[in-house]
Amino acid sequence: MKNDLEMNGQGIQSLELGIGILKKIGEAEKPLSITEIAERANISKSKLHRYLTSFWRTGFLERDASLRYTIGDALIQIGLRACQRIDIKEQARPVLLRLKEALNETVALSIWGEGGPYFIDLEESNRQIKIGIQVGSTGSMINTTAGQLFAAYMPEGRTEKLIQKELEQVPEDVDAFKQTLAMIRRRGFSQTTESLVPGIVAIGCPIFNGDDKIVAAITVIGLLGVLDLSDESQTVNMLKKECLNLSRSLGYQGKF
Repeated sequence: MKNDLEMNGQGIQSLELGIGILKKIGEAEKPLSITEIAERANISKSKLHRYLTSFWRTGFLERDASLRYTIGDALIQIGLRACQRIDIKEQARPVLLRLKEALNETVALSIWGEGGPYFIDLEESNRQIKIGIQVGSTGSMINTTAGQLFAAYMPEGRTEKLIQKELEQVPEDVDAFKQTLAMIRRRGFSQTTESLVPGIVAIGCPIFNGDDKIVAAITVIGLLGVLDLSDESQTVNMLKKECLNLSRSLGYQGKF
């Protein structure tokens, strides 16, 4: 049987060449001139110039006054997001397992993506229920606990367009949603009731880093009438404690 993961087909040679150029620049310990890049990448300067121009325009490369090139902010941000995703997933995995085993509820981990909360890990309960979340999916900003948490704790400029787009499609006004976010900040957690799937409720808590910035959210999902949503419930207390401890391991010094 053919392995679906094999990538034996024809690729895009020019793209592969461009990636090779970026690698050579990234490996250098100093900014490189076009001559130095051409020598390291074994490519003519005339052909190289077109690649450098495109990479500079897209922010993948930076060019100083002496026309020397280094890796740009856009490419650095991609790398940082990938590292963040790997690191937080590895560190949060024991937390997800403990919560699932203690509560027998589904537990999900999400990080911020350009389109909203992005779910990167999931531990499912032993109950056969449909929860409306899959790893690799992007969640709603207003109808998921993760979306509400990112809306509550991230700078407004990064979330307002997504929130406004969703609010235009549902019967909830901006002021009411802002009150929800203010309540989340006071309580330190968010909750939703049948917002995506009938009979399904959820409780979520933020994960902060040493700069007091939200980097992830953990959500416990269960059945209406089974999962206790009250402020002092076992689920809320355990979730807040686990998320605070994980945040502490990332350098966070505040409290929920």
